[in-house]
Amino acid sequence: MQKKREICGYRDKLDKTLSSPELTNHETLKSLLRNQLEECDENILDKRTDDVSKLLSKLRSVSMTDHQVSKLTNDGDWKLKHDLEDCRVMYREGLDGSPFHTLLVEGYMDGPIHECLCVSWESTLYKKWWPQYAFPPFRILKSTCLQKVGVGEQICLARMKVPWPLTEREMILHYFSFEYFKDGLVVILLNTISDLNSIGVSSTDIIIPESPDAVRMDLVGGFVLQKVTPQRSYFRTIGDMDIKLDLMPPSLMNFISRQLIGNGFRLYKKVRQSGFMILFVLMSGRYLSDNMFPYLNVTVSCFRS
Repeated sequence: MQKKREICGYRDKLDKTLSSPELTNHETLKSLLRNQLEECDENILDKRTDDVSKLLSKLRSVSMTDHQVSKLTNDGDWKLKHDLEDCRVMYREGLDGSPFHTLLVEGYMDGPIHECLCVSWESTLYKKWWPQYAFPPFRILKSTCLQKVGVGEQICLARMKVPWPLTEREMILHYFSFEYFKDGLVVILLNTISDLNSIGVSSTDIIIPESPDAVRMDLVGGFVLQKVTPQRSYFRTIGDMDIKLDLMPPSLMNFISRQLIGNGFRLYKKVRQSGFMILFVLMSGRYLSDNMFPYLNVTVSCFRS
């Protein structure tokens, strides 16, 4: 019962932050992003503001108490796929004619927010915490950063082997981070891209590789991490996903939500708690300060105090 009250408190704190005037007012949000991005093209700033605003709106819209979750699942809207003390996974079918299906994951992790963020941000760590199954076959074949675009922004590739008879799947992901220091909140946009123009980036140094032997999936979403205590963080993730199938078999969605995401969360926590993770965070300190958290002196005092 005590754990349940704590989790409700974490959820309420996140909902209150997401509904704060600074994050719900478009112009105020744009001003916060302008301060973070500093010298930034106005068109790119407008796009980042729109994207962050849409993600925050989605995350606000799925705020649910345990009673509401029970009611919604009984009504057939959201389906509760995985429900444990520290994490729950929910699924919602796409609208008629839409290829997108929505997954929602939220829970808490015992660890400082900067360590949890490091595991989430570093694509090279995906093989450490995404489940690797022999049957049904699933494993991460490749996960790498193609290019660091700017402060708190990168383009990554993730490729995976999936159960037969499906062809290998991959995603070209655009990551963008936004820090709201006042309430210890970090927002991460995760969207697939097909070209650089879609994110307002023009550079001859970035080449999106061709993959004729893999099917590219689409993902629109992201997640938030919030410091609730110095050694505990709360997260909420939402994603609209198109895995490029004409029909989504219930068995496949159960596998994704229960096996991949549910067990992936367990492995994520183990990686975060391992001595390897602590060493990695220490070694990554310069990267985090120079490329992700431009105001390290502010961020460290905010997230570690």
